[in-house]
Amino acid sequence: MLAQVLFIASLPSIFCVGCATFLAYKQRPQWVWFAGLSVLAGFGAIAVLQMVQLWRLAGH
Repeated sequence: MLAQVLFIASLPSIFCVGCATFLAYKQRPQWVWFAGLSVLAGFGAIAVLQMVQLWRLAGH
């Protein structure tokens, strides 16, 4: 359960990193935007995990 919550919360960040990697491989300048979005999505994941109070799931 804990691993699933962590994975789902970080999924947007993982997706943005994958898009940035693909665009950098194709040598397109838009990869910088996706790299920035992955950082923002990571902060969003931290906020979501604090909202669902992940520490309660870790104790059970």
